[in-house]
This record gives sequence, C-alpha cells and structure tokens, in this order.
Amino acid sequence: MRNLSALLFVLLLCSLQLVSSAPHGHTPDCCTSVTDVKIPLKKVMSYTHTDSDCANKAIIFKMISGKEICVDPASDWVNDHMKAVDQRTVSTTGNPTSTPAT
Repeated sequence: MRNLSALLFVLLLCSLQLVSSAPHGHTPDCCTSVTDVKIPLKKVMSYTHTDSDCANKAIIFKMISGKEICVDPASDWVNDHMKAVDQRTVSTTGNPTSTPAT
C-alpha cells in the first residue's frame, strides 16, 4: 500500500512538471485548410500571415463581419487583394494592416 501511494505521488509530481513546463501565452494562428473561392475585396478589412510554426502556409483575411478566412498565398487574386488592402490602409493611416509571420 505504501509503494502504491509513493508511486501515485511520483506520477502526480511528473504530471505537474509537464503542465508547468508547457508553453504559455500566444497560440499560433494556423489554418487547417484554405478556400479557393475568390472573396470580394470590399469585404476584406485586413489580413495576416499564418505563424511560421504552422504546417500550412496561408493568408488569413479578416472580413468586415469579423469572420476570418484562410486563403492560398500562391493565388494571384490573394496577392492582388493584399496589395489593395495595403494601399487602402496606407492612404488612410500611413501603415499597412498586414502582420508578418512570427
């Protein structure tokens, strides 16, 4: 019985160590899939790149509605939309709204 209690105590300490050593804070913005559907530019408010930790490279368009849509960065229309959003933002604030991958 004493051995079982000691074993349970050691397992508890090990599990606490695993939890305490887990990374805290920011969870990466990743996309599990991307859409091929061309999104109307007037609905796109801003964009960001997926984090470098993500398996899939994608652009995340933030819509005026608040919805976020993952799109393929290799698509020509995606690059055109990104440039247009940058131009729109630079002309109103002086800074683009894109966020580089971290």
